[in-house]
Amino acid sequence: MPSYRPLVLINGQIQQLPLGATLDAKIQEVDAVELQAKQAMSAGMAVYVSAAYQCQLADAADDAKATVLGLVLGAVASDAYVTILTDGVLEVTDWTDAAGSAALVPGSFYYLGAIPGTLTTTPPASGNLVHIGQALTPTKLEISLERPVKLA
Repeated sequence: MPSYRPLVLINGQIQQLPLGATLDAKIQEVDAVELQAKQAMSAGMAVYVSAAYQCQLADAADDAKATVLGLVLGAVASDAYVTILTDGVLEVTDWTDAAGSAALVPGSFYYLGAIPGTLTTTPPASGNLVHIGQALTPTKLEISLERPVKLA
């Protein structure tokens, strides 16, 4: 059976991994996208992508706006470009604009709230149920987005 050696960068040059050498690297997945914000947004707010490929605040009451792309990484003004974290852990020092209080409740699950862009620990009674993630600490939320579920 033939043996294959991966290609690696050594001193800026592409070379085969030397015989007997091993690869040892920290693996970290961070999924982020950058889009133009159609409106002002604060860190931690939930957004969706409009038909014009702009991000806007997600809305659980509106079926067309309930599919959450991710959470805003930092505050931006309208028409500015914003980084949106679609997976991973988001750390925000003050969650007031996004979740209604400065700190998250560790261990609690967060859902898309009744006010566009906001998060809540109370699942909505009508509209769309959209799971956003779980608080790990008062400042960190693990993002685990799910598709909207239409409520009666």
